[in-house]
Amino acid sequence: MQIQLPYGKGKLPLNVPDKNLLEVVLPKEVIHPEQPSALIRKALDNPMGTDRLSEIAKPGDRVAIVVDDYTRPCPNKELLPPVLEELKTAGVNDSDVIIIVACGTHKPPSSFDMIKDIVGDKVSRNYTVISNDSTNGDFVSVGRSKRGNNLEVLRDYVDADIKILVGDIEYHYFAGYGGTRKSILPGISSNNTIQNNHKLMFEEHACTGVLKDNPVHLEMNEALHFAGCDFAISAVLNSNHRIVDVWAGRPESVLDAGVKLVDEMYKRKVSTKADIIVIAADGYPHDINLYQTIKALHTSMHVLKEKGVVVLVAECKEGHGSQMYVDWMKNHKNSKEVESALKKNFIMGAHKAYYHFKAIENHPVIFVSNMDKNDVENIFKFRYAQNPDEALKKAFELAGKDAKVLVVPNGTTTFLV
Repeated sequence: MQIQLPYGKGKLPLNVPDKNLLEVVLPKEVIHPEQPSALIRKALDNPMGTDRLSEIAKPGDRVAIVVDDYTRPCPNKELLPPVLEELKTAGVNDSDVIIIVACGTHKPPSSFDMIKDIVGDKVSRNYTVISNDSTNGDFVSVGRSKRGNNLEVLRDYVDADIKILVGDIEYHYFAGYGGTRKSILPGISSNNTIQNNHKLMFEEHACTGVLKDNPVHLEMNEALHFAGCDFAISAVLNSNHRIVDVWAGRPESVLDAGVKLVDEMYKRKVSTKADIIVIAADGYPHDINLYQTIKALHTSMHVLKEKGVVVLVAECKEGHGSQMYVDWMKNHKNSKEVESALKKNFIMGAHKAYYHFKAIENHPVIFVSNMDKNDVENIFKFRYAQNPDEALKKAFELAGKDAKVLVVPNGTTTFLV
């Protein structure tokens, strides 16, 4: 059977012998009969738990709108214009609106073209757009979490009269789900606040698809409530990154609605564990670098037999994505060593080395990527292959010619159980 795997903005073919194929795990594909513009308009006209945005804002208000950065597939260019139209209806001047790119600890976009790609050409030319710089930004403490952590959020957002969050909702491997409160923490928080929050990833319930008792999520929620949010709008996308539904209003209601659809579409039950799993990281932007791709590798661990083999497929056109990640891979020997060090002093980027070591300690990983072969093999301890078919051939050599193969084209966004 030939299967097409997402790879950057294109696809790569994979041929799996029928006798070896367990199944191809795909999301429940939803195509909404209405156009995305109609769904967005309906959500804005019928917000959950609050008034319409055009009724909340008033002339003279300073408005801050937070949008996802380039590592997320959020359709900012579709969501932003109707939100801005609502503000115009309310009498808000364009000059009183600031759009903040929620980079968290990611590298802020460095050029006008990158900003334009995130928010769209017209918006980038007519509105002030800034990006979070978690190290050098102007942050203000909005309170302390129940854990005693100082919650520092970008001043431009905190000081605004009207605060709006724009995003999409999908799975996250230790926050449970992305969306809404994650735009605040880590999106527009300080490096110290993000580190303190992310070190909670080692605790129970900090895992994919879990919000109840999830310490990472709970602290993110505290940051949201302390910093404030007057209006949220979020979308859920199908595997082709097309909007299938949109909700607006109170951030808690928006997240709850989005989570239900994400589970319906992307929570997939596998009948048996596999000898080999071929997993792609959803293509662009999820496979923009190895830092993002590790989420797909983490997903594969749940449905693989002990010592089973992983074939990981991701373009990684920007390489590894984090020098800290590289340094910790070079300077540490195993996951226990990384975990011990991070519990003493959590450092963003280093946590990827923890998940990386957890995978390669238990499973051979064959990597199909544009990354340098020497880096793949010597720094990241993967086995290199030029294409999926070559990788699968190597996997059969390790697992045996009768090995059963599971194929997951959308590994980053699929929750395997």
